[in-house]
Amino acid sequence: MSFRSVSLRLVVALALSACGGAAAPSILVSQAPTEAPNQPTTAPTPAPSAAQEAPTAAPTAVPSVGAPTVAIIDNAFEPANLTVSVGTSVTWTNKGKRNHTVSTADASFGSAGVMSSGATYAHTFDTAGTFAYFCAIHAGMKATITVLP
Repeated sequence: MSFRSVSLRLVVALALSACGGAAAPSILVSQAPTEAPNQPTTAPTPAPSAAQEAPTAAPTAVPSVGAPTVAIIDNAFEPANLTVSVGTSVTWTNKGKRNHTVSTADASFGSAGVMSSGATYAHTFDTAGTFAYFCAIHAGMKATITVLP
C-alpha cells in the first residue's frame, strides 16, 4: 500500500468517526395547503357621527372597603392622591417615627398641631373639589384629595 492510499483511508476513517456522534437534525418539509383557510371577514365599522357620540361621563369615586385612610410615613403621605365622594370621612394616621401635620394653605381643614407617631386625625369632606394639603414640618410632603359630588 502506498503512503497516499494509507493517508486517504486515515482521513476517511477520521471523518466518519467524527460524524458518529448525535444524529443530524432532520428537517420536516410540509406542503402548503391547496385550499385557502377559512377566515372570518369583518366589515369596516363606520365612524360615529357627532349625533351618535356618547357623552363623556364624569369621573366617579371608586368604592372602598371601610373608611378611606391616608398613612403618614416618614416624608410621604400614602396615597398621595385620593378620590372620595362628598360626605366621606378620611382618616390620617402617623405611621412614621417623626412628627407631622396635616395642613392646608387656606386652613379649611387640618390637624390641630403636631401629630406624633401613632396619632390620628379625621375630616369629613362636605363639598366637592380638589383639596391640596401638606406637612408644615416637612416641605416636600404634599398630597391631594379629590372630592366628587
